[in-house]
Amino acid sequence: RAVVAEGCMLRDSEIYESVIGLRSIIGPDVCIKRTVVMGADVYETPERKAENRRLGQPNIGIARGCTIESAIIDKNARIGEGVTIRAHPPEDEMVETESYVIRDGIVVVLKDAIIPDGTVI
Repeated sequence: RAVVAEGCMLRDSEIYESVIGLRSIIGPDVCIKRTVVMGADVYETPERKAENRRLGQPNIGIARGCTIESAIIDKNARIGEGVTIRAHPPEDEMVETESYVIRDGIVVVLKDAIIPDGTVI
């Protein structure tokens, strides 16, 4: 029960009740449930990926070993390895950071955001 747009690269991942947008890149051992992933504007070149590694940044997309439930991932987001994103109780206060917002219990990862390896939201 998922919709996957054209041009996505999905490797050994599990996707349930979700929408995966254009040019989304999802690494192995990723589990996505009840989530909207907006995708990416462009594919990164090998040179850009090498630059990302040099800077310690994840590539555009969702890296290996992530668990994402009940979230919205905006375009061009960079989610590092082993990140966990889960819904929060709706009665919790709104949280706003430079990379994500939690409103009414839903986690929204902002456009062009960088979520470092191992982050738990």
